Amino acid sequence: MAQTVDFLGIGVQKAASSWLHQNLRNHPEIWVPPQKELHYFDRSPKYSSPSYLASKHLIHRLVGLESYNKRFKALLINKLRRAIESKDWERIRWYLRYCLGTYNDDWYLSLFELGEGKIKGEITPSYSILDLEDVKQIKEILPELKIILVLRNPIERAWSHVRYDWTRQLFDNISNAYKIKSFIEAPDQTLRSDYVRMLKIWSSCFHREQIYVSFYDDVVHKPQEVILDILEFLGVKNLGNFNNTAINRKVNVSKKMNIPVDVQYYLANKYYPELQKLNDLVGGYSVVWLKEAEKILNATQKGDIDNCQP
Repeated sequence: MAQTVDFLGIGVQKAASSWLHQNLRNHPEIWVPPQKELHYFDRSPKYSSPSYLASKHLIHRLVGLESYNKRFKALLINKLRRAIESKDWERIRWYLRYCLGTYNDDWYLSLFELGEGKIKGEITPSYSILDLEDVKQIKEILPELKIILVLRNPIERAWSHVRYDWTRQLFDNISNAYKIKSFIEAPDQTLRSDYVRMLKIWSSCFHREQIYVSFYDDVVHKPQEVILDILEFLGVKNLGNFNNTAINRKVNVSKKMNIPVDVQYYLANKYYPELQKLNDLVGGYSVVWLKEAEKILNATQKGDIDNCQP
């Protein structure tokens, strides 16, 4: 396995991962794949990820009736069609390899061959929910890997995800408190906001200097500083050699909608213990998030979301 990967962006979801991918892609010293989220390390059906890479062999992916194999076939048609329409032969060859290969570590590393001589990596936010054994496996394959993790106030992150799924018509009524609570209480959503768990798992496998932790608030208020910090962390030699036209551009933003008071109280109450632990672990903006949660809990009368019915 001569090929290697230099960095992974592991999340969290709804915390500027599309913005990060676009800005890193614009730098001449960095190479990222055409596909933003490769979902290789979270391909197991045990994760609440697309899992379209779950079947190792192409024949199983093509004839399998499992939901993840059906998702693969949809991916195959969509991605190859778009690649062919682009008339970009490098892109076409890359997607042929991505869709038609035998999925193993050598195959994964081969996806980065076009980045030879550059700093190479990918961004898949679902990697933040990996369990310890899978992170250990990543460490074995890529011992020198650098990890980028952007954290967002879990109250805002959860509501942003609700709004995002609503725009995709996964919610027929965003005012339905029962559906919102059911979504937030789902195991995968609980994992996606368990920042303490993900920090402990990843830091138990990689040295602290291999992990860059930032905050979504900084991306919003000082994006130029964040991207330059990340470039320096990745070892980019010429920080000035960068087309920064996309730095202030918002990418993949959820539709704006005010959070209902009862939902806000519910989320603040749910994530308050987590925010206390995070405050002790990393500080930074988590101090502000904790104070905001306390303000919500002190100022808001508890709604009836805990007792709502479908």
